[in-house]
Amino acid sequence: MDILNDVFPFASTNINQEGEDDVPTPMDNVEFEQYEKLLKNVIQELYSGCESISVLTAIVELMHGKIKYRMSNQCFHYFLGVFKRMLPTDNFLPKDHRQAQKVLNGLGLGYEKIHACKNNCMLFYKEYETLDTCPICNGSRFKMTYENRMTKIPQKDMRYLPLKPRLQRLCMWTHTATDMRWHKEKRVDDDVMCHPADGEAWKEFDRTFPEFAADPRNVRLGLATNGFNPYGVLNQHHSTWPIFVFPYNLPRMKKEDMMMTVLIIEDLGRSIDVYLRPLVDELKHLWTNGVRTYDKSTGKMFTLRAAVMWTVNDFPAYSMVSGWSIKGYMACPVCKEDVTSGWHAGKVCYLGHRRWLPWDHEWREKDKEFDGNTERRLRPREWSGDEILEQLNRLDFALFGKTVNWTRPSTYMN
Repeated sequence: MDILNDVFPFASTNINQEGEDDVPTPMDNVEFEQYEKLLKNVIQELYSGCESISVLTAIVELMHGKIKYRMSNQCFHYFLGVFKRMLPTDNFLPKDHRQAQKVLNGLGLGYEKIHACKNNCMLFYKEYETLDTCPICNGSRFKMTYENRMTKIPQKDMRYLPLKPRLQRLCMWTHTATDMRWHKEKRVDDDVMCHPADGEAWKEFDRTFPEFAADPRNVRLGLATNGFNPYGVLNQHHSTWPIFVFPYNLPRMKKEDMMMTVLIIEDLGRSIDVYLRPLVDELKHLWTNGVRTYDKSTGKMFTLRAAVMWTVNDFPAYSMVSGWSIKGYMACPVCKEDVTSGWHAGKVCYLGHRRWLPWDHEWREKDKEFDGNTERRLRPREWSGDEILEQLNRLDFALFGKTVNWTRPSTYMN
């Protein structure tokens, strides 16, 4: 029953109390139907006489084991059938994985399947949701039969796991509601870098956006992505790209804190921006408007906002999500046009690292030990975000050239 109270903390509220922002608002009809279904599974015994285990408890425990020990859907389906046959005949255990997943969808553990153009031009999403053909390449949204008849099977799709309900659950869950304020109220500031909140980037963000920083429950996020082959050596050409979000309010970094938001079943290159649109739209809404959320630790409602502090990627993935090309003589995203590079031993090499040393460092005066020259230059200047956006706005990305190393504006800059 505790898990149900955490997901629906104000299920018993059935009237609006106007003028009181702290009072939870009543659930809409869809939420109430989900609550009633889950409540039925909470009250329902797994089988007659089993007072200690409800149907919902059994499903959650079994699904937790499936994830923890990396069972496939087919393996879980098999053992679920075995358990059902072993229990008394009047048991209410789901007969397969699909039924168990439907129950958990009511807890906010589902995902959205969004159709995509087969050429990765766009998503059939929001203003394009009702279209049957891509407005860019005129490709069909659905697969065709041998008789050239349209089916309802999409040419391509993506899985999107909404972020808002999971961020809300961090404040609504008894075990994490207080921890969402840990970085502000309980963190020891001893000039030791133990948490991102100890870093200068975090502190500079607080100074720049004091209104956001005033409420420690507002979530600081990091985004990460990388491609991998889940099939090992069986298929070297396949690449899966999950997009993860990390909430940094919590006092520790645990595997269960990672939130996968997007699952892309191919290497998209620069077209990854197309598939990031649902996530970017949701992040923009969380930053601008926020979402009304119930704080379990205080028993009051508040507006939860979120901000992306940084992204974490390897160098190839950095190029994909940032739009900065990592090939050629200007690949360094820090030095940009002020980079020192040259061709050596069949590849482009990058020099000039002594520019970051203190002005009076002895290595600056040595020449034979390095590239034959002394180093009297200062480190390259840092570009501000406004300067980068100004440069991007001057470029026409329909025509590619070599004058500037940007390939496109990153979707994160929107």
